[in-house]
Amino acid sequence: MSTETTTNGKFNLTSIIGLFPFQSTTNCISKQQMEPLVPEQVLRKCQEREAANHNPGTEQFEVCYQQCAFEELGAIEGFEVRVEKLYPLAEGFAADYRHAVHLAIDECSRRLRNIRDTFEQMKTQCSLLGFTVDRCVRLIIYENCPTGRWKASIACTKIRQGVPFC
Repeated sequence: MSTETTTNGKFNLTSIIGLFPFQSTTNCISKQQMEPLVPEQVLRKCQEREAANHNPGTEQFEVCYQQCAFEELGAIEGFEVRVEKLYPLAEGFAADYRHAVHLAIDECSRRLRNIRDTFEQMKTQCSLLGFTVDRCVRLIIYENCPTGRWKASIACTKIRQGVPFC
């Protein structure tokens, strides 16, 4: 994992996003088809807290916002990742979508298990761990999203089959 910084000394998020590349920008699964994992009250609380410290829409706001949300859920404690704490959040979902969420939690737990040292070495105002957990879980849910939630199109079928989108 790269720990690039910008010229002003802030961490470059593109290096962390590279760990979890999204296959395309097409809308093969609408936002309405992707269930929100983090409860709305947690998001509101963290949005208000971080808006007091950072301008919404900035990288710093997004990083601190995600860190706050996953700390509130107990999925992050310091530099320890406990993604399994997210399992109860999937209980209200339909069985096929709940299965996709559980697969994402399992896979992200595996992927993030040994990266503590990397995040401890980064000198950022808020840890990128929350941002990384969020992107990992979203990507894996997207990859395993039930077929019925995918848009029927040639492009989406190819993306679903793993054909590179270019």
